[in-house]
Amino acid sequence: MLRHPCLKRWIERLLLCLLALLPALSLPANAMAEPDTALQRSLTSFFKHGVVVRGASAELIRVERWPATSGAVRWSLPIAMHAHPKRFSLIAEQGGKRWYVPVRVHWWATAIVLNQAVSARTLLTLSMLKKTRSDIAGHSGQWLEHANQLAGMRLNRRMDKGEVVLSNFVKRPPLIKRGELVRILLDIGGLHVRTEGKALRTANRGDRILVKNLRSHEIVQAIAEASGTVRIVLGRNAG
Repeated sequence: MLRHPCLKRWIERLLLCLLALLPALSLPANAMAEPDTALQRSLTSFFKHGVVVRGASAELIRVERWPATSGAVRWSLPIAMHAHPKRFSLIAEQGGKRWYVPVRVHWWATAIVLNQAVSARTLLTLSMLKKTRSDIAGHSGQWLEHANQLAGMRLNRRMDKGEVVLSNFVKRPPLIKRGELVRILLDIGGLHVRTEGKALRTANRGDRILVKNLRSHEIVQAIAEASGTVRIVLGRNAG
């Protein structure tokens, strides 16, 4: 028997608190809002008909919190949804009411992945890449569907085997680097002039570039045409 009145009251309050918490401890968080069959079927049908954003298809993993209603509802994506988040809120509408329903999804797309681990600044080759169905949920950047779009690109970060190669993970190296020796081409009628020069700036294909003719020491403007090759264009096209 408890003789101390303060201790007895404290224990009684503790028991009351435990009894109040008992339902929450014994039931799942969403047990009180368990969806009926019609509600679940309406959502299943929504995903079955295809939820596609920018070429990636969503696959439902789970509903975090069902709307407080029963029966079929009309489902839709948030307005102007452009990214592929792992978690977002669908819109559910019924009888003039609207709910925002948090869900978790996969976003499946055909994408190029690495078939080996690769360090940063590596130049990608076709042998490092393969096409496969991939979950791109949570990624930022554009995935690519053809390996030849990535061959010759340089990685700007380390990547593991199986990772999706996104456009913001790579950078195309310059066609010509500043200080590099280049071949200068000049065609005038039937005359073809070939000489050596030195690039005075970095350039990609099609860029205008200043080069120094190593024979005449003149500085001329040319167009980067290929790796180590520039072409001088005369006449109105040179402006």
